[in-house]
Amino acid sequence: MPPLRPLLLAVTVATAGCAATSTQPTIFDRTAVHHPEALFDVASRSAQLRQVSAGTGQRKGERICMRASDVPDYGPLLGPSLAAVKGGGDTNNAARDMARALNASAFYILFQNDEARARADVAILRQHANANAWIVANPSWTNAAGVINAMSALLPAWHILRQTDAPTPEDRAAIEAWLGRLARQADIHPGDNNLGTARGASDMLLGLMQGDQARYRVGVQTGFIAQLAAMRPDGSFPAEVDRGRGALQNQSQNIASLVYAAEIAASQGENLYGARADGRGIDDAIRFLLAAADDNALVDTYAAANRNPPKTAPDFAPGAQLDPFGSAARGWALLYTQRFPRSALSDDIRAQVTIGRRFSSDAVGGNVTCYAKRL
Repeated sequence: MPPLRPLLLAVTVATAGCAATSTQPTIFDRTAVHHPEALFDVASRSAQLRQVSAGTGQRKGERICMRASDVPDYGPLLGPSLAAVKGGGDTNNAARDMARALNASAFYILFQNDEARARADVAILRQHANANAWIVANPSWTNAAGVINAMSALLPAWHILRQTDAPTPEDRAAIEAWLGRLARQADIHPGDNNLGTARGASDMLLGLMQGDQARYRVGVQTGFIAQLAAMRPDGSFPAEVDRGRGALQNQSQNIASLVYAAEIAASQGENLYGARADGRGIDDAIRFLLAAADDNALVDTYAAANRNPPKTAPDFAPGAQLDPFGSAARGWALLYTQRFPRSALSDDIRAQVTIGRRFSSDAVGGNVTCYAKRL
């Protein structure tokens, strides 16, 4: 798979008079790792974000990237995270929260070129690796789900941090080995719903980072292709749209992981946006979501099963779907409409989804505006 930078990041460096390139030395080195371009080219993107706009006098990343105030304090997160997943249930959230904090910090580093913060973040990851955090001897599906939910934010953070000059070769080896153990624990989940899609995307990204082509292909097949094969002819996902008033939120969550996977594949020149199973592709899932959000009757036949409904809306009611256009939708909408800016479907997406200027979503790798928004 020859590396190919995604279309949405193929931005021509502005000429003199439009922008001035930052003269700061970079902490990013793309020569020490496998596939530095996986998902997005870290060093190139950091340089783009730090360019100064002649029009505003600000660096181009100011309006779209993480601010210092967006990065949580690790203090209260560290202890619970080191003990997370082992108890299952709500303890899974502690792993997810630490992964989100590291993701926010890594994207702040991407923009700020902050070597000291990068070293602190790598130290946190090394502490987790040394403690074999989130690993259990005999994992249940719940333990596996806790890892899957954390990896969606954790792996993009490592994709950035591994390319700084902060980790030693020993750090890289220890952290990569730990990530491999986490991925094997996640493998036990049956993956027939959006957790399987999210795991597939993570397997794709991890496979690229570790030079493991087999794991990359497993991620494509068990995450992306399997979901297309399970999709109904109308574009709905059976394991998502029977979830009561949360049916469309789950449909949107699954679309987000599919779009994220498609962007990872695009970094390698592989077109999952055009992939089909029984004639159905990701566009069909998006069209169903947009139509059913406009007319809930299209999904209510499935949603009435009320299987594992949202805690905030436990009782099914027709025509009362929760808003499916939160952060996950904003993330996939940004990626899709930038990939296909002039398509009719992109027009329909923009008509229903307010994308916004700066946001993060685990489902698409974190601070999506920072890594993906056109400058």
